[in-house]
Amino acid sequence: MTLFVSFLLLILPIVSNGLPFSHEKSNSTFRSYENELTDQACGRDTTPGQVPFYASIEWTFQNWHYKLCRGVLISNRWVLTVALYAQEHALYGTLQVVLGDERNNKTIGVEKSYIHPDFNRRTQENNIALLLLKEPVQFSRNIQPICLPEPGQDETFYGRIGMVTGFKEPHSWGRKIEGSNMQVTTIIRSDDCGESYEKFGYNKPIITESFMCAGYTNDVEYVFIPDRGNPLMVNVEKHWVLAGISLHTVPCQNLVSPRLCLTGFLRVGFYLDWIKRTIH
Repeated sequence: MTLFVSFLLLILPIVSNGLPFSHEKSNSTFRSYENELTDQACGRDTTPGQVPFYASIEWTFQNWHYKLCRGVLISNRWVLTVALYAQEHALYGTLQVVLGDERNNKTIGVEKSYIHPDFNRRTQENNIALLLLKEPVQFSRNIQPICLPEPGQDETFYGRIGMVTGFKEPHSWGRKIEGSNMQVTTIIRSDDCGESYEKFGYNKPIITESFMCAGYTNDVEYVFIPDRGNPLMVNVEKHWVLAGISLHTVPCQNLVSPRLCLTGFLRVGFYLDWIKRTIH
């Protein structure tokens, strides 16, 4: 209860007043991670309310077509996502990445999937993958790369306010409301998150340096559910920085109103060296 009350005191003023995220051009030195290939500035929220680095990972096999999970564009040829689906579906059929929004999007095939060598399917440790696209992305207002944490930066982001994308679903568990819905969230300490999992009757996740957790409140009408691979973003110097990618969500607990929801994320800063080695 102490964790929940502290969380409410922190987040409710932000939800009510709105986040002061600027859409103005910034003089920040942030550049896309693969800056040897492109000088494109990263993490710019070019269209208010949209997520231009959002990626949908899809799979086709014969006459079958599925949306597997989500990912995030980190350069003009690389998408970061979870390893769980990329590993098994890359063996059969074709992986594709859809970038952009519902009206203006582009589908690009995946040339090769790079699964983290220490990925453990049972425990979900190191559940991270890089997808190399068959062709470079032409950046536009609705297709942009996100920034990765810089070495030496506060890569845990504990206590920071972030945003996570996902879909909304009515409490009656009816049809999903698709689209890049965004939810304000607070990044909390992993140990506190693990205790909350147990309190709500779920198995405590394996807490490692690569794990992070975020909590948020929901309204009474909808449950907000991030898909696996959805980005957890923090605004730094007017640029969006990728803090984590979603792994699993604890269903919202209607113990008090508003309800508290928890999502486990893979901490991207922990994998910067692996990402750099793979890309280069």
